Amino acid sequence: MTTHSIEELANAIAFDSNGDKLGDVKQVFTNDATGEPDFIEVAHGLFGMGSSLVPLRGYRLDEEGLHLAFEKDRIKDAPDLADEGHLTPEDQDTLYRHYGVGSLADGAAPIEDQAPRTAPESDVPAAAPVAPVADEEVHEEDRAAEARHLADQEPIHDEADQGEIIRSEEQLNVAKERVATGEAQLRKTVVTETETVEVPVEREEVRVVRTPISEEEAKNLDGQDISEGAASVTLHEDRVVVSKESVPVERVSLETQTVQDTQTVSEDLKKERIESNVDGEERLD
Repeated sequence: MTTHSIEELANAIAFDSNGDKLGDVKQVFTNDATGEPDFIEVAHGLFGMGSSLVPLRGYRLDEEGLHLAFEKDRIKDAPDLADEGHLTPEDQDTLYRHYGVGSLADGAAPIEDQAPRTAPESDVPAAAPVAPVADEEVHEEDRAAEARHLADQEPIHDEADQGEIIRSEEQLNVAKERVATGEAQLRKTVVTETETVEVPVEREEVRVVRTPISEEEAKNLDGQDISEGAASVTLHEDRVVVSKESVPVERVSLETQTVQDTQTVSEDLKKERIESNVDGEERLD
């Protein structure tokens, strides 16, 4: 098994012996002495939340993924071991017995404690892929007995297969945007109006005034012949003179002010509904 192949194992998608998809390979457990991979931890169940340890016996790695030599139900029911990421020889025996393959009790060669690695240490030489050998073949009698035992029991499912589901729903997000709704303009035009003003005016009129002449004045006027004569006086009056001029009287401008109002909006939203069936009784949550 080369370093590149171990990396491929760590990045592979696992399938069971029937070709059913399990999930991603989470860890690769290699032999401390040889650097060869002996076990993997493979994800399975809903969203890959469950995982199991599987021996790398009789596996096949190709472009599609990692094909294991065991069925999905047997893999899901594997014992939960590898506390703190470490496999002891006792843990290995337990796993081998579960999968019905050669173990220490069956005379298989002892396997050193296993530790999870994504690749072997640089000082460990590369080895060829582990190939199935005679003492590692599946014990058909044990497999058949366990299959009959499992058939008599209720199927055991990983809690992650049915214990959790994600419910989603649409939420209404309301925002505002400012848009132009109209335009206001100022325009001036010329109109003609008639204005009437009363103006006080004066004029001169002629009035005949007769004043008697005293004797003293008469002496001074002696020698006046009787004759025709005429006298004149110039009369004056006020005449209204009208003129116009343009003067600024007012400044007019446009300004805006903000008023607040409330607008009601409505929209249809979709949401997922959870229905459960417990012992034939349907429930709506």
